[in-house]
Amino acid sequence: MATRRRSRKQQCLLCRWTIACRRQTRRILVAGARKVRQTWHRIRSGRPTVIADAPRPEAWQLRRLIRRTARSYAKALGVGLPTGLAIIVQRVVFDGRQVNGLLTAYQQGDQKRYVIQLALSVNGREVSDGELIVALRHELSAVFADAIGKPVLSVALDLERGLPVQSGGSIVELRPQPSAAANGRGQDTDPFALSRVTDYQEGEAS
Repeated sequence: MATRRRSRKQQCLLCRWTIACRRQTRRILVAGARKVRQTWHRIRSGRPTVIADAPRPEAWQLRRLIRRTARSYAKALGVGLPTGLAIIVQRVVFDGRQVNGLLTAYQQGDQKRYVIQLALSVNGREVSDGELIVALRHELSAVFADAIGKPVLSVALDLERGLPVQSGGSIVELRPQPSAAANGRGQDTDPFALSRVTDYQEGEAS
């Protein structure tokens, strides 16, 4: 009877231990799954959704270029990419006319979601990767304004549309001129009558 009782008692202890292990394992799995979901959500929140309307190899390169540009620009400004940012690369973008890019913001309560459309061609001209990056950074500047504030100073430099440099100016040499009233007879020099003898314009005498 004692042996049978001990065996039953051992079986009860084993059952309790097994049940406790199962519960602990279940708690560990649930906590691990929650941690994985939080990490994945954090990664996804810092990774914009990029849709590229292009053949598969080109679309992969475009998505890689767009994500890398957006992350590096946000890192340079010390901010994170907003949650729910979507960037769509398509053949053309219209805003009354064909444009390189278009930013659309949607707001519900205190939450904003941004959609950036980038054009692969404008008025029949194919857009280079450099122009695509410029358009993306321009639109991202407006997106980051909510996080870092609006710009208070903007200084533009346009070297292509500078004023042409003049090759030369007017060089005027003045000297006293004989009085016209003397008419060649006993010409008296009028020190106040000055005449222009040479006028150089663009390096040529006129």
